[in-house]
Amino acid sequence: MKFSVFPFTAIVGQEHLKKALILNAIDPTIGGVLIKGDKGTGKSTAVRAFAELLPIREVVDGCPFNCNPNENFLCQECEKILEQEGKLPTIKKGMSIVELPVSATEDMVVGSLDIKKALKEGVKALEPGILARANGNILYIDEVNLLDDHIVNVLLDAAAMGVNIIEREGVSVSHPSKFILVGTMNPEEGDLRPQILDRFGLCVEAKALTDPKKRLKIIKYRMKFDENPIKFQEKFLKKQKELQERIINAKSLLDKVEISEELLELIVKISAAIGIRTHRADIITAKTATAIAAFNKRKKVKEKDVKEAALLALKHRIKQLPFEKEQEIDEELIEELIEEPEDDFEIDKKRKLKKGVKIAELTGTIQGKNSASVTGKRGKYIKAKETTNPDSIAIDATIKKAIQENPKNPMETLPEHLMEKVRISKAEALYLILLDSSSSMKLDKKIKFAKTIAWLLLKESYEKKNKISLISFKGDEAQIISEPTTNFTKLNEILENLEIGGKTPLTPALMEAAKLASKYKELSPTLIIISDGRCNIFIKSNLEEDLKILHPKLKRLNLVFVDAEPKGRNIGVLEEIAAKFDSPIFYLDEILI
Repeated sequence: MKFSVFPFTAIVGQEHLKKALILNAIDPTIGGVLIKGDKGTGKSTAVRAFAELLPIREVVDGCPFNCNPNENFLCQECEKILEQEGKLPTIKKGMSIVELPVSATEDMVVGSLDIKKALKEGVKALEPGILARANGNILYIDEVNLLDDHIVNVLLDAAAMGVNIIEREGVSVSHPSKFILVGTMNPEEGDLRPQILDRFGLCVEAKALTDPKKRLKIIKYRMKFDENPIKFQEKFLKKQKELQERIINAKSLLDKVEISEELLELIVKISAAIGIRTHRADIITAKTATAIAAFNKRKKVKEKDVKEAALLALKHRIKQLPFEKEQEIDEELIEELIEEPEDDFEIDKKRKLKKGVKIAELTGTIQGKNSASVTGKRGKYIKAKETTNPDSIAIDATIKKAIQENPKNPMETLPEHLMEKVRISKAEALYLILLDSSSSMKLDKKIKFAKTIAWLLLKESYEKKNKISLISFKGDEAQIISEPTTNFTKLNEILENLEIGGKTPLTPALMEAAKLASKYKELSPTLIIISDGRCNIFIKSNLEEDLKILHPKLKRLNLVFVDAEPKGRNIGVLEEIAAKFDSPIFYLDEILI
């Protein structure tokens, strides 16, 4: 018995959801779609309607693995028939939905030993699993977030390779397993691990519509469908056929669609700016943009295709805090990253440090750390040291030493008891501010907050007559944009006119700062690094190698790190470097009000 299915073209709203499904039909190698949303938002309805829309396909008659006779890779049985008879018997089939229950075991999914055949015939044979039935169809997993992780991994591996390899009780069989993977989930019932989220090609959210007119339309459509499904389907038959034909044509056109080098660079730029670390994201975005162009009957991908693809392929790959609302990627943000408009990145001079946070904590100016230690009669007395020729005798320390070393005659002070005062020179200190001005700092206007912190440091240094040097890093290199100076006006002007854009050469910036600091050893320089840590340009080839090179050059310097991202959402690179040098780290959201 065949049940009537609500027409795909009759679904009101949910444009991203519908588009994601269509694009996977055009190019199944996109990797499926994950649909998030509350119950009752039409997730299952859309998936079932989608299956009815897809074109008829050709399969090998009688093949338990649904082999496509036009594909190069066939199951072992089909290969044997083809070798013996020279052709395969075929039939036409519509695509169907193969559902995976939450309680599924690995044997149910992959396949298992055919016990009946083993007992009756005494031969080892395999019972095809869900992946065999899914080949050429839609594999639908409702509440995918409730499925065991190892089962999800098996499914995603098969989806990525297009092959299912079964090894059971000495029997090894492989068969095609190309399917459109569709998973649905309600985020309130738990989320998926980031590693699994990343394996889904696209991710969309099914939201309840708020427009009263659209909600009313949904009610009317549903009531008409329930009243007379056949009549309702006939009403949308023309639209269904038109969309089906459009998908078939797009599939034929797909291999002819070209994407330019500039647009590939744009995809990489967007991913890097948002902070996505996986290469899969770039590949899926490119495939999605190509499918969009094919769907729109074009042989060349346009910038607008990349924008649309990024909205579908990147959202679920952004790192976020557990229990935190997912970061939004919308058209406005993508446009901002692509066009690089003049945004409001000016210094916010109304901002202040949060109560309890002091500039001294940011600059590391704890007693005796950053100010130069000197002897003599100037500066604050902080400790004493042994000397034979004191310039300024530390009376208290000298008497204490005399008592300790000569308790029988404590009033006798010998030359070896003399201690000299060690003072902190308050006359001058040097702060090297390393400011990340790469493209990723545009996101959430991190650069605005970073410049504000730098400005507060400038202001404090001006009042205390300390020297400041500004080092900007972006693109392929770090640049000293101001040598050490006390000229606050000049520094302020440089900071306000700072250019933003490009990659993040964090470790080259640290190397440049180390070279500069070596010229001013007498001032005990402090390096203040303000960045989101999304480094992608290195001295050698990776962060680990660079830190080995930097360690001997930086280990004796005072380092302070300020992470431009909230704690927990940050990617952890600055934390790793700070730990390497036993240095403090602060977070912008914990500092400014």
